[in-house]
Amino acid sequence: MKKTIIFAFALLVSAVSFAQHEGHNMTKMGIEPVLTAYFKVKNALVASDAKATAAEAKVLSAAVKKAGKMIGADAVKAADAMAKSSNIDTQRAQLGTLTTAVYAAAKTMKPGSTVYYDFCPMANNNTGGYWLSEKKEIANPYFGDAMLKCGKVKETL
Repeated sequence: MKKTIIFAFALLVSAVSFAQHEGHNMTKMGIEPVLTAYFKVKNALVASDAKATAAEAKVLSAAVKKAGKMIGADAVKAADAMAKSSNIDTQRAQLGTLTTAVYAAAKTMKPGSTVYYDFCPMANNNTGGYWLSEKKEIANPYFGDAMLKCGKVKETL
């Protein structure tokens, strides 16, 4: 009986340790790999380059998957949809979902460098759209050159 209790306790401690390791995978690596990949996708959208967006979205998808539950399945779906598309408008349609997930993780993880949370009121058929940027200067990924400077910084992380 005593051995069973000790074994059960050891098993419980192991399970808790494993769960903490899995759940905090992102804590060890930080948010930076995800942000770096996100910024490359955002910059490809700013340049209106669908091919580069698709390629960078594949890298972002891998980074999000590696980050685990901190970012979430919606971000993986959005990045994968961007990676599979060759249409810039289809890719841009995924930016909001992607941004929501990465923004939430960045707020929790406190990035090592400044991140700007930007907003354009005209994006998404005038319902507005957010994105993250590594630069304070507005470069709108929803419109690219058509409306490059449309938007403003809403928050600094």
